[in-house]
Amino acid sequence: MDEITVRCACGWESTGPTDDVVPITIEHGRRVHNMIATREQVLAMAVDPAGVADDGSRAGAGDPPAR
Repeated sequence: MDEITVRCACGWESTGPTDDVVPITIEHGRRVHNMIATREQVLAMAVDPAGVADDGSRAGAGDPPAR
């Protein structure tokens, strides 16, 4: 994945190149949630930005498409 989107349960979101989004996401988790994530954990949460519908659902993730 060259560009990814990561969404946090709190509503925070970041989209961009993987090498930019990963450290930003790790910092968000540390600063806001007092959690330390690894690069692998962030990448496991990431989706292709084209696969994220406007309502936040993930197209192609086993759920029917957003209406």
